[in-house]
Amino acid sequence: MRYNSYTTATRTTAFAFLGTTPDACVATQMHIPVSTLTHWRLKAKIAPHRLHGSTARYRELLRSNPAGLTARQIQDTLGITRQGAFFMLHALARRNIVECVMLPHPQRHSGRAHILRWHLIPEKGAEPHA
Repeated sequence: MRYNSYTTATRTTAFAFLGTTPDACVATQMHIPVSTLTHWRLKAKIAPHRLHGSTARYRELLRSNPAGLTARQIQDTLGITRQGAFFMLHALARRNIVECVMLPHPQRHSGRAHILRWHLIPEKGAEPHA
């Protein structure tokens, strides 16, 4: 008998999450070493989970909201972490795909004096956003 033998139910449950959740999260939940899950995922040719692998959903979300969105609204809509949203927004800003606009806060009683809204940079020849 092998040292690390897992039941069929354990393997089936783990395979259901591979690629949709980080390997470390699945390993913690199922009490399986991360290296074992990574080996199973690689052997099954399943791509690793990417928190923000596609810029298409950011573009689509910002295109559908021309007034712009705060990073918090983007985070909540896409269901990602705050850090993941900021990393991707700043990466898109470096590529000149999005821009951050600072607007005065309309209800400033305490806290920040400005709101940061993210917009798509208009393509050349397109009308600028309002």
